[in-house]
Amino acid sequence: MKYVLIIVEEDGIANTLKILLKEKYFIAVETPGKAFQSIIERKPDVIIVDNSFRYISGYEVIEEILETVPDVPIIALVDSYGPVARCLMNMGVYDVIEKPFDPERLIYSIKRVLYYVGVKRTERSETVQIASDRTDAGFEDTFFQKLSELLVENFSNPDRLIYAIINLLRIQFSLAGISLFIRRMDEFIFCDAIGMDKNFLKTIKFNINSALYRCLMTEKKILQKDEMIPSDLNSEMNLLQAELILPLLNRDGLATGFFVFGKRLTGEVFTQDKIRFLGMVSNYLSIMIDDAFLLQDSVMQKEFQKIILENVPSGIIVLDSDFNIRIFNKQAESILGKKISDVIGFSIENLGVEFASKVKDIVVRNEPVKRKEFFIGTLKKWFGMSCDFIKQNNNILWTIVIFQDITPAKEMENERKRLEHHQYWQQIAKQLSHEIKNPLVAIKTFACLLPEKFSDESFRTEFYNIVNDEINKLTVLVEKIARLADNENLVLNNANCIEILQKVNKKFPSAQIIPKDRVNFSALVDAGKIQEAFEFLLDFCVQDAGENGEVKIFLANGINCHEIIIEESGNFFDLQPTEEIFQPFSNRLSALTSLNLAICSKIIEAHKGKVRFEMLPEGKKRFVLTLPAARG
Repeated sequence: MKYVLIIVEEDGIANTLKILLKEKYFIAVETPGKAFQSIIERKPDVIIVDNSFRYISGYEVIEEILETVPDVPIIALVDSYGPVARCLMNMGVYDVIEKPFDPERLIYSIKRVLYYVGVKRTERSETVQIASDRTDAGFEDTFFQKLSELLVENFSNPDRLIYAIINLLRIQFSLAGISLFIRRMDEFIFCDAIGMDKNFLKTIKFNINSALYRCLMTEKKILQKDEMIPSDLNSEMNLLQAELILPLLNRDGLATGFFVFGKRLTGEVFTQDKIRFLGMVSNYLSIMIDDAFLLQDSVMQKEFQKIILENVPSGIIVLDSDFNIRIFNKQAESILGKKISDVIGFSIENLGVEFASKVKDIVVRNEPVKRKEFFIGTLKKWFGMSCDFIKQNNNILWTIVIFQDITPAKEMENERKRLEHHQYWQQIAKQLSHEIKNPLVAIKTFACLLPEKFSDESFRTEFYNIVNDEINKLTVLVEKIARLADNENLVLNNANCIEILQKVNKKFPSAQIIPKDRVNFSALVDAGKIQEAFEFLLDFCVQDAGENGEVKIFLANGINCHEIIIEESGNFFDLQPTEEIFQPFSNRLSALTSLNLAICSKIIEAHKGKVRFEMLPEGKKRFVLTLPAARG
C-alpha cells in the first residue's frame, strides 16, 4: 500500500482523512513538530499538509519538507484560493485544495499524484522506455499541473477561469476549435468558444426535444463522430462541427454541460487512451466549472449592487426584519470602517453596539427619522442619519438607513481608527474561517460519502462520532461568539469569593490557594458568573503549567477592593509580553481558549472589576483580578 503522511493539528480533519483513505492507503498523521522525524524514518509517497498551524507558518513547514524530500509531492489544504495558494504553487506544491473539500476531488488528486510518482520512479529505474508511454505520462502530468495553476490564478475571476480551461484543452489536444455549452433550466446554451463562430453558436440551443439533449441526459457518455450514432444526433454534431462531445456530470450524475471538440490540427483521431483520459478528468472539470458559475452568480449580484450604490454620496444600510445587514455600500464601508464581506448577512450588532442601538431604537419606535444627529463614542464621530421603512400589513420588512460622517475636522484621526478596526476584523474573519472550515471537512465528507456507504454500518458508526464531535465544536464556537455579543445580565448578591474559589479549586485540584488575608473577602457579585470567570482563568493556567507545573492563587484585600493573583510558570502557550490575551482572535491561542478569556474579561468588567495579564521576567505568567469589595 502507498504511504500517505498527513500533517495537521485539527483532530477533526485528521480523523476524517484517516477514514476517507484508510481502505486504499497506509495513513500516518503527525503534527508539524513530529512530522520530519517520520519523513526521515520512512519516506512517504505523498504528503498532505494543512496550511494553518497555531505556532508555525504553513509556508515554513512546506519549505522544510521540500528541502528534506524534494521528490515527494505535496498536497496543501488551504482556507481559500488566492495569494496563499499561488505562493504555494510557486514554491513547488503539486496541488492545493480548498477546505471544506469535496472527497472525490481529494481522492482524485491523490491518485493523480501517486500516478505521477510511479511514472517518475519507473523512469529512474528502467533504462528503456516506450516513447509513447513516456509521452502520454508527460502529457497527462503537464495537463493536470497546468489545470491546477489555472485554478489558483483565475479562481477569483470566473469568466477568465472558464476561458482558460477551454484554451488549455484546445492547446493540449491541438484542436482547431472548441466550445462549451451549459445547461440552464431544460436546455443547453452556448457559454464560450475558441476557434469557432461564437455568433452562430449563440443562436443554437438544445432542449428536451433534441437528440443531443436526450443522449447526454440518459447515456451520459463521451460521444465520437465516427461511432455508429443515430442520424439526428449525427446532424446535431455536424451543426456544432464536433468530432467529440465531452459531457460534464454533477454529483447526481446529471449532465450540467458539455465541451465540443472540433478537428485536431494534427489530423489525428482521438485514441482510446485519450478518450479514457478525458473520461477520467470530466468530473474534475465539472467541479471546477460548477464552482466558477456559483462564484460568477455571486460576482454579478455584487456588481449589480455596486453599480446602483457606488455613486451615492451617503452611507446606505438595508436591514431585514431580523436586523441582519442585506445591503452595505462602499460609503458605509468607508464611514464605519467595516469591510462589506465581513458584515453582509450578519447582525447589525457587527457594526458596533452603540450604532446598532441607535438604529434599533428608531425601529422599535416605528417612526421614520429625517436628519437626526448623534455622536458615536466608539467611533468618535458625529453622524447625520435618516431612517425609513418598507412595510407590509404595518409590519416592518426592510429598514433603510442613510447616514453621513459630519466630522470633517477629525477625518485623519478617524481614518487611522478605521484602518485599525479593519485589520482587526480581517484577523477575526481569517481565524473564524479557519475554525469553521476545519469541522466542515468531516461534515462535508460524511455527507458526500453517506449515499454510497449507507449500508456500511462500521462507516456510519465511526464517521457519526467524528461528525458529532465536529458539530459540537461548531456549536460551542457559535455559542461563545454569541455570548460575547450579549449583555451580561447579573443577579447580584453578597458572596464570599474565597468559597467560590474553593469550588473552582475542586475542578482544578493542582492549583493551590494561598490566602494572605481571609478577613472580609466578600463582594457583591453574581456567584455563578464569577465562578465561570475563575474557571476560565484557571483552565488556561492549568493547561499552560502542565502536569509538573505549579499554579498558585494569592488573595489580598486592597483599598475598597479584593485582589486575586494567579501565577504559574508553564510554557504550553507561547505568548509575547505585549499580547492582547483578552481580545478574541488577536492572539495565537486556540479559538475556544481565546473566547473563554474574552468572556472572562467581559464578566469581570460587568462587575466593575478589572483583570490584566503580565509576563514576569523569570518566565512566569500572572493574572491580576480585582473586584469591588462589598460595602457595609
